[in-house]
Amino acid sequence: MLEQLFSSKTRVKLLKLFLNETSDKEHFIRELTRMTGEHLNSIRRELDNLEDLGLILSTEKDAKKYYGINKDFILLPELRALFLKSRELNEQKVIQQIEKVGKIDFLVLSGVFTGNRDSQVDIFIVGRVMKPALEKIIKAYFKETGKELNYAIMARKEFEERVDLGDRFIFTLLNGRKIVVINKIGI
Repeated sequence: MLEQLFSSKTRVKLLKLFLNETSDKEHFIRELTRMTGEHLNSIRRELDNLEDLGLILSTEKDAKKYYGINKDFILLPELRALFLKSRELNEQKVIQQIEKVGKIDFLVLSGVFTGNRDSQVDIFIVGRVMKPALEKIIKAYFKETGKELNYAIMARKEFEERVDLGDRFIFTLLNGRKIVVINKIGI
């Protein structure tokens, strides 16, 4: 969606990176090429454009030029809100796609989706799933966001047995920060 609003996919990748960061982290140009997967010249050109706009500031340290967000940029809150809403739309799309990959009795989102960095999985599914279709969705999400998704799939019987046994993975998942999307099990 954002690529349609902004003329350059490299610019969109840089904006996502800088606008989603909550810290004052600065990056040097080679680091940005690795993080975005874009060519050095494209990164350099878009950094110049964003710096001319006033959204990005550069500083020189140890003979390297570092780039970071200009916290005083007048449109910063609006741009962050726009990118947050774009991410939410993308996550809704992923959820809708996952719901169609099989017969799902229980679908929980955690990790990336809830900001729970301690979670072992981002997507937990109980039911029967076409694994290649799920992996295709996950690869598309990674391509769009740069974030890898970890997932676990269990048959309903195995899930119920592990709940009865007090399985640590299941207990931690169910008691941690999560979004329950589908619950046909009654938990």
